[in-house]
Amino acid sequence: MPEASITEETTKRPAPDIDQHPVWRLPLSPMQNLEVISRLEGEHIDQLADLVAAAKEADGHEPFGEHKFLRLQHGSDVAIGVMAYEDRRLVGYGHTLTFEAAGLRRVSCELTVHPGFRRKGIGRTLLSRIIEHAHSEGAHRVDLWAYNDSPASRAIARDFVFEETRRLLHMHRHPGPAPIPTPPEGASVRPFRPGADDEMWLALNNRIFAGHPENGEWTMDDFRARLGQPWFRPEDLLILEIDGEPAGFHWLKVEEREGEGRVGEVYVIGTAPEYHGRGLGRFLLATGLTHLSERDVDGVAVYVDQSNERAVALYWSFEFHHHHVDVLYSVTLPAESNPPKAAAASG
Repeated sequence: MPEASITEETTKRPAPDIDQHPVWRLPLSPMQNLEVISRLEGEHIDQLADLVAAAKEADGHEPFGEHKFLRLQHGSDVAIGVMAYEDRRLVGYGHTLTFEAAGLRRVSCELTVHPGFRRKGIGRTLLSRIIEHAHSEGAHRVDLWAYNDSPASRAIARDFVFEETRRLLHMHRHPGPAPIPTPPEGASVRPFRPGADDEMWLALNNRIFAGHPENGEWTMDDFRARLGQPWFRPEDLLILEIDGEPAGFHWLKVEEREGEGRVGEVYVIGTAPEYHGRGLGRFLLATGLTHLSERDVDGVAVYVDQSNERAVALYWSFEFHHHHVDVLYSVTLPAESNPPKAAAASG
């Protein structure tokens, strides 16, 4: 799953405290052979591809987001994968990313279980191991993403006393150009120039998304991992300049998706803080939608935090409609499990 396309940090509800609820301390099922990895490669990727395909067919959506997956593919000292096997077959998988937010260490995770092996405690085994990892990392909080939230995800969240802290709306729009407002004075849009623009774009992105759990504090490795994806095209990363100075960007992602056809996604969009309030977001969005209309897409998608009311209203005004919602569940860990640790990555 892609990152949320917003330019503000969201307001998050406090997470409950797990200290009085020992479910995560229950002994693991004898199943289960768990392997913890710090890099996805070789046979792990092949095994995971089969698991993801089965989960996607059963659930109708991708079980994992892009951010953590790319970190593990390239190797990271702040990310782990937990692989659950039964008779040497991969039947469950979860991965984590440790990061800092508001001065506190958090561990964010996602997990899935093969449809043929569900209701056997494998998901709970994975989440128990992830919580143990969060304790070892000195984390203050654990976040669990539930994509296209379901009764099953709500049940495991309830059993581990996780509570909803964030809702990410997935909105769709029919293809076609959008009326482009009169460009603000001095504004121009051009395509990204690989190599020449890398440093500029990274600095701009991290300034726009300072403190954001998915888009903020990217490294050059994070950025280049995306430039290496099969869907990337430089002309789909639109750079906004005001009087020749970078002021924002609209990154578009076009790819084939099973059951949806050729989808154009508002991947990331934002403007520098000093230019807020000048209508540049509307101008950039309209420019990008018109660009997508020339890319022969069957539909347009965007992810946006429900709490970002201004952004949601902007997408409604461009005839986006609700498709589904992803939910973040969170729990606070006991204070004694939070010793000081070295700085972690962005979420």
